[in-house]
Amino acid sequence: MQPKIPDYVVMDLVQEYTKMRSLGNSKKTITATPRRLESMIRLAEALAKMRLSETVEKRDVEEAVRLIKTAMQQSATDPTTGEIDMDIITTGVSSTSADRIKQIA
Repeated sequence: MQPKIPDYVVMDLVQEYTKMRSLGNSKKTITATPRRLESMIRLAEALAKMRLSETVEKRDVEEAVRLIKTAMQQSATDPTTGEIDMDIITTGVSSTSADRIKQIA
């Protein structure tokens, strides 16, 4: 059984994804990629399945977003600045540390 996603829930997914993407605009980093949107959809569908529901509901999207944000905070928080830095995930080094290395070199 694959839960269906109603149009009004699709709009919630898009809005949450847009919010995540806008978090990085001020720091010139991307905080949400298309892969993150796919993850949100899969998580929301899985949550609906756990409830044995045939449709994804707004609460499923809200919980999927919460889970993704928590995971991002735990894995991509720069210990120096306390801000989410996606460079930590993609390169293993925060942008602050990379800038410092460039200055030293």
